[in-house]
Amino acid sequence: VEQDYHLSDCPNFRSHFCTPSIAAKDNGGSQTHKRMPWEPTQEEEEAEKRATQKNIERDQESSKQHAWQANIRSSKLISDGWYLRRLSLAWGRLRGQARLSARLKWADASGEPVALSQADQKMPTLAEHLREWLSTYAEVHCKPTTAAGYRLWLQNYIIPAFGSGALHEVTRADIKKLIAQLVGRGLKKHTIHNILTPLKEAYNHAMDEGLVTSNPVARTGRLTRCREDRRTHIMPLTADEVRTLLQAAHEKAPSVHSLLLCAVRTGLRQGELIGLQWSDIDFRGGFIEVRRAVAMRRLSTTKSHKIRRVDMTPKLTEVLKQLKVTRELEAAIAGQLMQEWVFVTPSDTRWDDSNLRLVFYRLLERAGLRHVRFHDLHHTYASLMAEAGAPPKYVQDQLGHSSIQVTMDIYSHLFPTGNREWVKRLDDPCSEDNSAPQAHPVVIVESGEAA
Repeated sequence: VEQDYHLSDCPNFRSHFCTPSIAAKDNGGSQTHKRMPWEPTQEEEEAEKRATQKNIERDQESSKQHAWQANIRSSKLISDGWYLRRLSLAWGRLRGQARLSARLKWADASGEPVALSQADQKMPTLAEHLREWLSTYAEVHCKPTTAAGYRLWLQNYIIPAFGSGALHEVTRADIKKLIAQLVGRGLKKHTIHNILTPLKEAYNHAMDEGLVTSNPVARTGRLTRCREDRRTHIMPLTADEVRTLLQAAHEKAPSVHSLLLCAVRTGLRQGELIGLQWSDIDFRGGFIEVRRAVAMRRLSTTKSHKIRRVDMTPKLTEVLKQLKVTRELEAAIAGQLMQEWVFVTPSDTRWDDSNLRLVFYRLLERAGLRHVRFHDLHHTYASLMAEAGAPPKYVQDQLGHSSIQVTMDIYSHLFPTGNREWVKRLDDPCSEDNSAPQAHPVVIVESGEAA
């Protein structure tokens, strides 16, 4: 704090720095002495006091007119306390901003969430936020099977572990402990990754809403990365098993014979088979346009969200033609309109995915075949096409894969190649003699003779 002081205003100045006679005179003494040359005259002292008083009055008037300025030269401005209160509030705001900035930097470095809700805003629990996320996002924008899977994972694993705590209280260390517990319970890392996927997406939405600053589930991929070969999850049927299955369906379950034939001859997935309509089949062109799928009794798009064209075999084309004629005759006899769905139950209703799987499993038992999933018929089609020598790109288009890399990652071992001939050459004597390097003759040169 700057103050305008004059040395003469200090009460102890004269007693410390003036001559004894002058100090005594100021203290009421009667001693007199001759004024020294460096001492000011009486007129100069009075003029200096008047100037000092004028400066003080000017500063006081300036402080009244400009109270908002940080001018603390005036003693009255400090005594009022207004400036100190304003300065304290401003300093408090700066400190709050500094603390918030430090918390945000720490959250970004550590991955821990920081709550940004207002003081009067109640921070929801994790269970409340997850239920709201399921109802407002997952069930609206995701496929029914995907939303049902998310709800199952959250209710069985996430909510029992963290649901009662506040949204911002879940830390990265808690997620690591949960992963370790799930691994200890024997769950595969691929399954753990599926469990954490909806939790990670829910925290992303919480960040968008300003509830937290970071996602504790982010950057945990190395903890759940699956190193298993994707080919271990497929169990395709052989050509002989396919013939046995179709023969059993023709004799014991004729309502699903055409459906199973279409599955192993086109590679359509279960939901795509259930959602197939007569308008999707071009008998003259010999192909099917896959436009939709049915999952959990609800219409949806295909897995790739795209319409694809799948070629039909001549036998499948003939079977579907005969099926359509039969349906038209049955509808005409009953005086009703023919169902738009290609594959229906014996009661003339659209198949349900759970009922279709149940009929398929019972048929496998009656046919004496090993237990496989219904989706393995999709892999069966790919394996039969690979054995027939179909180009991988054509198989990709028929199956509706997003890229050729997906097709090769799953079915590359099924496509025949001529690379084995290179290995066989290692044991071929003729090839071994021709490829072995010939030894050069050794020439001994005697001294004095040219080589």
